[in-house]
Amino acid sequence: MTPEKQAIFTAQMPANVSLIGHLFGQSCLAFSLPKLHTTVSLSTHRGTKDTWKITNTERLSYQSIDHYLKHLQHVKTRLGYEGGFFVQSNNSFPMGLGLSSSSSSFSALTACAVKAIQASEDTIARKISNADIAMLSAHGKQSSQHSFYSPWSIAENTSITGASFSDYDQLTHVALKVCDQQKRITIEQILALIEKNPRAAQYEENARKRVLISHECLQSKNWKGLFDCVWEDFIELQQLFHTSKPSFSFQSDATKQLLQQVKHWWDIYDDGPLLTMGMGYVVHLLFRADQQKMRRKMLDGLQFLACIEGTEPEREAVGALA
Repeated sequence: MTPEKQAIFTAQMPANVSLIGHLFGQSCLAFSLPKLHTTVSLSTHRGTKDTWKITNTERLSYQSIDHYLKHLQHVKTRLGYEGGFFVQSNNSFPMGLGLSSSSSSFSALTACAVKAIQASEDTIARKISNADIAMLSAHGKQSSQHSFYSPWSIAENTSITGASFSDYDQLTHVALKVCDQQKRITIEQILALIEKNPRAAQYEENARKRVLISHECLQSKNWKGLFDCVWEDFIELQQLFHTSKPSFSFQSDATKQLLQQVKHWWDIYDDGPLLTMGMGYVVHLLFRADQQKMRRKMLDGLQFLACIEGTEPEREAVGALA
């Protein structure tokens, strides 16, 4: 049985920035970016086939669309639904920022599909927990499960939980695009190369330890310790890229210069933003609420092409230091 009348369902999920662990292994620390999100719309029709509807935003490759629709079919099969959908997906931010944009896309698709299927008369309505939906989403893209937890998402071994750390929940995120260079390697290719790298197992173990330490730093408000964990993970991740065969990198002269400037700020003031890069030529900075004057001063002195904010900038905290 398929729907007689067309119904439209929508869901919106945030992007996230991975600070430790990234796409590899079972341990990861991620921060939710509510200002950057993906909105998915599913429209029912009388057929059983799912059809991608082109939007005015950046067009995806046929391979990406096929992967996306196959995940939708997986969700439908798991929940016993045979109807078809017209599928639309829109990001509130440009692609290629290394923001786990595909993660917000897959989480929004999964959440929307569950909503649509639960409203259908074709299936037996049952309550599905947030954790179950997150696990279902992870089948399409492992990192997409982090979008179901905020403001912090912590994955340790096989478990994942959302977490809150008082003042550290109100971080200001900026993504700095520093060059026009495009990625020449897909996430699937990256994962395949990493899997063959003999250093991957050691990185995964070190990432697991760093997630545990960073969790303690968040609880004790140890910002310097948290920065060290994130920075060490970033450095080891770049080494993993460099030692893969063939090697690859998301570094350019512009990104190296910006990274050096921010690290130099830390060396001088023993304070600064969290600093990392994702799977793209973009540098991510996260500032505390009392670092807004620092944020403005730092951004004034850095060279970049575009600045994208993942959170709403906090108002100046009383007694904030420059």
